[in-house]
Amino acid sequence: MSKYNWYTALIGIISVFFVLAVFFGGLPVIVKVLLTILGAGIFFHSAILLYRELRAQDFSEMKNFFDKPKVIDKIVLLSKDGTEVFSWDLYGKTSAVIGKDTGDNLVDIDLSQNPYAAMIDIEHAVLNYTSGTWYVEDLGSRNGVSVQKVGQEKSYKLSSTQPCKLDFGDIIFIGMCQLKVC
Repeated sequence: MSKYNWYTALIGIISVFFVLAVFFGGLPVIVKVLLTILGAGIFFHSAILLYRELRAQDFSEMKNFFDKPKVIDKIVLLSKDGTEVFSWDLYGKTSAVIGKDTGDNLVDIDLSQNPYAAMIDIEHAVLNYTSGTWYVEDLGSRNGVSVQKVGQEKSYKLSSTQPCKLDFGDIIFIGMCQLKVC
């Protein structure tokens, strides 16, 4: 609300106290009636000004102000029908390698037991956390990495040189595996 709106609201509130003071004060009846009409007029005038100003404002940003921001703290492996199969905790981590654990390497998100494991490289992709945001990056894999942004139906194939910013609810495609960012 602008400075002008706050002053208008303050005048409206003061006018209510003015009317109450006049009404309960020891003034002659005709003076009470006239001052009450004046105070009520000031109140309604300020209420109309505020109403018009507030109707003209765009409150779409205010809706997001009250929503609690969703923090990414896990990756969920989804089945074909979209149900959760397995999840990995990301809380407190700054990176996570996605791939297949062969015993000689260590991956944080192991997809070696997945039916589509043949399409996944040993070190396929990496998740990196920086400045409060998670990013996914293709590590030069054979089959690539795609991301479906939340609210969109189409997935986008990533370049092996450009990380992709992740938002809560995005789906990462590693081969035929679907990993939801939650």
